[in-house]
Amino acid sequence: MCVGIPGKIILIKGEKARIKQEDHSHWVDISSLGEKVKIGDYLISYQNVAINKVSPKDAEEILEMMGSLKCPRG
Repeated sequence: MCVGIPGKIILIKGEKARIKQEDHSHWVDISSLGEKVKIGDYLISYQNVAINKVSPKDAEEILEMMGSLKCPRG
């Protein structure tokens, strides 16, 4: 089973956003999101494609829950 981990947008270039997850960052395609995103927003991605924008509160809750389950991240 795959689990989407929230990543915070740190850079946007065209249809790509660089997101930070824990101690690494990577590029994701944001062209299929259907909504505008900005630096500081949180995204859930799968195979380098953004699938959902989430609120900072939801992102924090997901990360806390994963930490309590001792799930590997990223």
